[in-house]
Amino acid sequence: MRFGDSAEEDLAFSVSPLLEAAHSWHVLTDPGHHALHVPWVRRCRRLPAAVRRQLREHSFVVADYIPAFFESGAGDLEADFAGQITAVRALPPEQLAAELAQTLVDTTRYDGPALVEDAATRDAALTELRQSDPEQATRLGAILTDPLPALDGVLTTLEDYWDVAFADEWERIEPALYQAITAAGQRIAHQGVFPMLRTLVPQIRIDPAQRTLRLDRPHDHDITVTRVRPVTLTASHYVWPHVRVTCDAPWPLRITYPALPLTPAAAPRPTSQADLLTALRALAAAPRLQIITHLAAQNRSTQELATLLGLSPSVVSRHLKELTQAGLTTTRRDGYYVLYSLDHTRLDQISAALTGLTAPPPSL
Repeated sequence: MRFGDSAEEDLAFSVSPLLEAAHSWHVLTDPGHHALHVPWVRRCRRLPAAVRRQLREHSFVVADYIPAFFESGAGDLEADFAGQITAVRALPPEQLAAELAQTLVDTTRYDGPALVEDAATRDAALTELRQSDPEQATRLGAILTDPLPALDGVLTTLEDYWDVAFADEWERIEPALYQAITAAGQRIAHQGVFPMLRTLVPQIRIDPAQRTLRLDRPHDHDITVTRVRPVTLTASHYVWPHVRVTCDAPWPLRITYPALPLTPAAAPRPTSQADLLTALRALAAAPRLQIITHLAAQNRSTQELATLLGLSPSVVSRHLKELTQAGLTTTRRDGYYVLYSLDHTRLDQISAALTGLTAPPPSL
């Protein structure tokens, strides 16, 4: 992806409730691959049984390839979930069929438009799929014949999922996503495009001297970003750990990137009076201060903290043990996971003790 000298004018930023709902659904299809989203996986255990069944039945649509039609209306900051769903339903059937088909085939070998337009390509894909997964082959054949029934099942599932769960989640994360794109804009305004792009995940490689951005994908395109063909950077929480790129016509050029952390880090707070020295020793290490910061935002498991800190779970476990022994953190089990949280009462006591150390002596 090549940027010209006017790159700042060739970028746009957006958030998308429909796309975010689709990415959160993807998390549910493979929770072990999304350590940062364990809290959402746990919450979704409480979804109504009928909705969970729908999500499983239609999970093919988000298990790997995320159809570009979920980006409909994503460039409009005023677009809401219902409006985006309406926009998807209004798309031409051949576009819908091409995108749905790519969720069922090896996209390094078959592309959607060829499956729709070329009989030989379609027959080859169906023959291959019948040998490996006859049920998916039947589904692919039905989609290529008429994509609307499959689309209706997918969108109805998303609407039910939104109503019972994700509408509230979107209300929680939307402000932070807007904060993320505001911060990105400020960075670009002061430092230019490439320092901002460098903050994205390791899959992206930046060469400021050549003014290029590269992503390692089995999908070879050389794209020049221009005023006529700008790129939209869509901030997302649930896309992590992926970076998703849409670069095929007729869809707008888009990079959906992880905007983390979602909440401003709370400042690490000092500790108590009676065991003040023990508490200060427990905090006297950068990883433990970082753990306190992340736990100030929400309860987390060892695996989540390891991902956030870039450390191994065993190292994080040792730091958590020291914090717990100092009374700064507590634990509780939630199913398979052990969650760590801050003991705010203890922190308040320690804060008061430190304040007392610096208080002026009483006047005589």
